[in-house]
Amino acid sequence: MLPLVEKLLVLQDRDQKIKSHKAAEKALPAERAAVEAKRKAARDACDKVRESLKANELERRKLQGDAQTKRDAIGRYRAQQNLTRKNEEFQALVHEITRAEADVSAIEDRELELMEAAESLTVQVKEAEAELARALKTCDEQDKALEEKVRNLAGRLDGLVTERAAAAQGLDEDVIYIYERVFKNKGDAAIVALEHEICQGCHMKVPGVTASEVKAERSLVQCPNCSRILYRNYL
Repeated sequence: MLPLVEKLLVLQDRDQKIKSHKAAEKALPAERAAVEAKRKAARDACDKVRESLKANELERRKLQGDAQTKRDAIGRYRAQQNLTRKNEEFQALVHEITRAEADVSAIEDRELELMEAAESLTVQVKEAEAELARALKTCDEQDKALEEKVRNLAGRLDGLVTERAAAAQGLDEDVIYIYERVFKNKGDAAIVALEHEICQGCHMKVPGVTASEVKAERSLVQCPNCSRILYRNYL
C-alpha cells in the first residue's frame, strides 16, 4: 500500500470520527428534549388520575350539600303540613316531600357510585405516583448520562482535532484539497478499497485500466464513477 494512502486512511479515520462526534453533539438537544418529554408525560399521567380523584371528591361534597338542602326542605314541608288546615295545601306539600325524597334517593345512589369509583381511583393514584417516581428516577439517570456524554464528547473531540492535524502534516496541499473536496461531497468516505474491480464507495465496476493503476500502487487513483480515491485491498 502506498504510504500516501496509509496517511490518507489515518486522516480519514479521524475525519470520520470527528464527524460522528459532531453529529452526536448535534443530537444532544433532541435527546434532552426526549427525556424531558418522558418526564412531562409521566407527570401528566399522574396529574390526570389525581384530578379525577379530586373531581370525584368535589362532586361528592356538592351532592352531600344538595342532599342536605333537600332534607332541610323536607323538614320545612313537614312542619308546614302540621300547620296547614287546607287539604289542597297539604296535598301540595305531600307532592313536594315526595319529589324531594326522590331527589335525595337519586343523590344517595350517585354518592354510592362515586364512593365506589373513589376506591378504585385511590388505588390508581398510588400506582400512578409509584410509576411517576420510577419514571422520574429513570429520567434523572438519563440526564446524568447525557451530561457525562457531553463531557466525554467534548474531551474526545479536542483530542481528535489534534490527531487530525498531526495526520495532515506532511501531506501535499493538492492531495489534501482533492481528499477534502471528495470527503465533503460524499459525506462518508473519500478513500475506499477496490475489491474485484468494484469501488466500495459507489459499488460500481471500474475500467480495467483503472483497476491496473490501483494495483500498481504508483500514484493516487480516483474512481471514474464517484471520484473517490481508490486503494488496493489485500484481504
